[in-house]
Amino acid sequence: MGMGIKNKILIAIQGLAYYMRPQNTFEKVKKKNILILIDSVGIGDIVLQLSALHNLNKFMKNKSEYKLYLAANTIICNFLRNIESTFDMELIEVDFSIENKQNFYIFKSNYCEINNNYYDYIISFDNLGGYIKTIIIGLKYGEIIFCENQFSRKLIAKDFVFRLFLKNVNFVKIDHSVQSLTHKSLICKKVLYEVLKCLSNKNEFIDEYSEHEIPVLYQKNKIENNYCVITAGIAKGHDNPYRGWNIEKFAHVANFILANTDLIICLSGTNDDEVANSELYSMIKNKRRVINLTAKTSFDEWVEVLRNAEFIFGNDSGYIHLASMLRTKSFVIAGFWNYGRFLPYGDDVEVCAKPIDIRIDKPKCALCNIIKHNCMEKAACDKKVLKDGIYKCIDDITSEMAIEAVKSHYISPKG
Repeated sequence: MGMGIKNKILIAIQGLAYYMRPQNTFEKVKKKNILILIDSVGIGDIVLQLSALHNLNKFMKNKSEYKLYLAANTIICNFLRNIESTFDMELIEVDFSIENKQNFYIFKSNYCEINNNYYDYIISFDNLGGYIKTIIIGLKYGEIIFCENQFSRKLIAKDFVFRLFLKNVNFVKIDHSVQSLTHKSLICKKVLYEVLKCLSNKNEFIDEYSEHEIPVLYQKNKIENNYCVITAGIAKGHDNPYRGWNIEKFAHVANFILANTDLIICLSGTNDDEVANSELYSMIKNKRRVINLTAKTSFDEWVEVLRNAEFIFGNDSGYIHLASMLRTKSFVIAGFWNYGRFLPYGDDVEVCAKPIDIRIDKPKCALCNIIKHNCMEKAACDKKVLKDGIYKCIDDITSEMAIEAVKSHYISPKG
């Protein structure tokens, strides 16, 4: 038996022990405590939840009987603090990272961090996984509200077991199709409506849903000339790590922009993006019109660089969704592993700046992250991943396709 299996068994046993005899016992009090659980570690996930959190905070204004808590990874908590969008919530820093979900001692630590109150409501804008459910069964709470993914049929047996222990669960049904998932922002909105119905009979508030606006964080040292931002890297720790587009194709697009517009190119990103952006910089012909700010900006500066850009060009990563919230045009190299959940933004998604998808025609193996496929397209993609470390639906996007998208949606010809 491998160490991972042993730790999963230990975690399951410990979760059951907490259920039978919680470490701390809390009684229901007059003030209503609401716990929001953020399981994901991706910035894109939390960005798409910001408007739901913003509207929940609007509802809570001047309602002293409620206390909001949010439990999430440190990177998510810091992100909310940095963009000044904590929404008067008390942040509980935990470790829900994928690599540590089999660590028995971190599981116990996470439980202890969260188990400090009786929670009248526990809310998640995601489909809860087994790890989070194992924590919840040991908590004292009134009701759980979260969405249920109809594609999770392979987990029915496990879910049945959890339903024996999870009481007062309000499943918010999410409509998907075999062609496309429901966009994350719409899922958050639907879950929020269910929460408001539980908290109040004032259904008219539903008509007042508004998009969150990230405040201006930094006003000094603005780039004087018009510029676009290009980031060739991808966020680390993603469930789908093989989505980084070929650097030579990025260079082809960058050289086209420099040759056909008056824009400066700003290379931007974190320490994780330095290798990819350095390789890209080496391939750009006119380096005098390139500013490499990779790993050289504070978080506040980075957000404002994105906000003030003419457009952003990059892989499917969190900064693309952040650009949308900052109302900045963006072009994104997009695949099909969870088509519809994050990209594309459909007509029913109400934002001011929808990312412009650059993608091939839909393959038969679309939604491979959700549905098991046994087709030639999936076999070819698996082979491409093993050989070159990139999904085929990403690799098949040509630089000409990207250039055509930029030409079509951004017109600023060189004088």
